[in-house]
Amino acid sequence: MKQLTILVAFIFISVPLYAQSFNEGIDLFENGEFEEAIEVFASLDDERSQLFAAKSFFNLHQYQPALRHLKPLQQSSDRTIRQEAIYTNALTQFRLRNYAQSLDLIYELLSEESRTGIQVDARRFYRQLMNYLTLEERFKVQRQTNYLQVAKDLAISGRNRLDDSSYQILVREILKMAPDSAAYHSAKEELLAETELQPLFSAFPSAPQGMVYNIGIILPTFGEESPEFTIPRNLYFGITHAAEEFNTRNADKKVKLHFKPSGQNPDTTAAAFTELVWSYNADAVIGPLFSDPAKKMAQLAEEFRVPMLAPLANADDINIDYNYTFQINPTFEMHGKNMARFAVRELGLDSLAVITQANALGTASALGFRHEAERLGAHISYYFEEDFAAIGYNIADYTEVFTSDEELADSLGFRPTQGIYAPFTGQAARTLINLLLTDIEVLGSDLVIMGSEEWEDANISNWQMRNMEIYYTKAFAEAADSATVAFITEDFESRFGIEADQFAKIGFDTANYLFQNLERAGNPAYLKKALKESSAYDGLAVRIDFDDKRVNQHVFFRPLSNPAKDRMNDSQRLRRFLE
Repeated sequence: MKQLTILVAFIFISVPLYAQSFNEGIDLFENGEFEEAIEVFASLDDERSQLFAAKSFFNLHQYQPALRHLKPLQQSSDRTIRQEAIYTNALTQFRLRNYAQSLDLIYELLSEESRTGIQVDARRFYRQLMNYLTLEERFKVQRQTNYLQVAKDLAISGRNRLDDSSYQILVREILKMAPDSAAYHSAKEELLAETELQPLFSAFPSAPQGMVYNIGIILPTFGEESPEFTIPRNLYFGITHAAEEFNTRNADKKVKLHFKPSGQNPDTTAAAFTELVWSYNADAVIGPLFSDPAKKMAQLAEEFRVPMLAPLANADDINIDYNYTFQINPTFEMHGKNMARFAVRELGLDSLAVITQANALGTASALGFRHEAERLGAHISYYFEEDFAAIGYNIADYTEVFTSDEELADSLGFRPTQGIYAPFTGQAARTLINLLLTDIEVLGSDLVIMGSEEWEDANISNWQMRNMEIYYTKAFAEAADSATVAFITEDFESRFGIEADQFAKIGFDTANYLFQNLERAGNPAYLKKALKESSAYDGLAVRIDFDDKRVNQHVFFRPLSNPAKDRMNDSQRLRRFLE
């Protein structure tokens, strides 16, 4: 009798303690404290607790532990727990891109005779996932599904997105699944019946509710004492800020960032990229900083078919023959091409010269300028590409052809020239800029002078400022309206406690542009197409316009001297470049 009394007392004490612990876990789960919730649920050995442990792992994007908890629950005698487990498993398989398994699980759930709230959610998700898949994904699911009805639904749901030949091939493959002639003829009649297709309101499908886009971030890390420390840190803060903005304005879809550090070593960067794709199912990757690692990443992006956006790397050979690499920072060649268009179309110059240091980054700009100017019908009077360092930077033998003495020019056969493009780069850029300006001044020439970004910091004299017409191109400058810039930068400072410098703004622009196009593409498989075809984006620090290409086509034109500023201010056609 005493033992029975103790047992009854233990039962009455244990039940409230269990309820208290389970409710504590539910409170943690509902507050988004999933790791703490897992600790509580793991201590309770019952199906409800294991279900919510699985849901907690799912919300932490830890899918394998979630599946381990879900597997035994799918055989539960409790209908609610069994259906919840099947539905959560289907969502997990979707996140892992196992679309056939996901659809089969949903189909099995919907085949049950009961009509529950879980089945209503499952039916909606089934339709959304069917509409989400690409042609390639539909063929893959068709080969993997265990159910003829799932395969038929694949074809019917995608009929208005598939061309007729692709649809016929898909139908032919589906009919091979028919178990008997009756099923074959029934499926054929259903799939080939004449139907009025609904018009598409978007070139891309919508993502299912609850979509999570996995974004990899690959940036180098430096010690706080390093002068380069703030560059990747602020880029990352800008990316994080854009992610928070996206997640705040979207209730039914989110982005999750996965950071992997890298140095300047291409192999380290490649390992980070591979891990992001294999371990985190990255839908896109932002990074790296430097051009050499970016070249290695471009190869892997092509192999894995995962788009990468390089925010700063601007070498011209990063994405040659690669379709999944997108450079936010215009290449040197792009600077040259754009300056040629500006010179010919906007300034009306048709006789141009080019001077550049041999084997320098600016050589690509010089060649781009030359080819584009000639394509537009301009004449290249002189093209100087020399190792000026080897001759002590004495460029007078080259600049003498720009003399203002007409008799001397005629006697020596110098060709008329209206403008000169000098894309000097590297440590010698300032020296060469000063020498060129001095020579032009001494010669009394009225050449229009055009340069690269290095010209922005040129130390020009007061006379040169007043009398020479000088322009240069720039990759990064404010493009969004001032109200937007002020709002986002103030919000950034409040969030991170530091001022949003140019690198923070570039990080924000790169990520925000990516997220907008992911949202538009719906399915990340369409992201490459969405990026190329996207309309121009006016950002805090850059204008992004790929114009169906993979290198940002936009550069800013800036006047350096008073005559250039006056001409741009006075001309309605040129004034738009100052905006």
